[in-house]
Amino acid sequence: MPSLDPSDAARLAAQASRSAAAPADDDPERLPTAQLEMAAFGDHLIPYVPPAPPTPLSLAPGALAAAILALVASFFTGWLLPLGAVAVILSIISLRRPHDSTRVGVWSLCLSLLSIVLSAGWLIWGFSQLAVV
Repeated sequence: MPSLDPSDAARLAAQASRSAAAPADDDPERLPTAQLEMAAFGDHLIPYVPPAPPTPLSLAPGALAAAILALVASFFTGWLLPLGAVAVILSIISLRRPHDSTRVGVWSLCLSLLSIVLSAGWLIWGFSQLAVV
């Protein structure tokens, strides 16, 4: 790395002090503590870019949990048919959202439709048994 000659260093320091003092010399109304235009309006300013908004929470895991719960309940009783309907609605909403997992949404939709079919089968069978008595 080349070293500067002492006379070159003094010349560069004098030139820098003249360029720093130059903006205050041309305006007699300017206060010595005023902001420089170069600092306020220069090309070095970084424009403000707002941060990206956070992605909302995914509905797919909740839809899958409701579908699994409705399916397990439909093996024993048909009274949780509305839970299967809620799982269908949640899975359809999660399939329409672009950031949710499509694979989990499809699984939750299939399982919740299966739970609705099984719950409806239990309810139809149970109500048919009431008519026999």
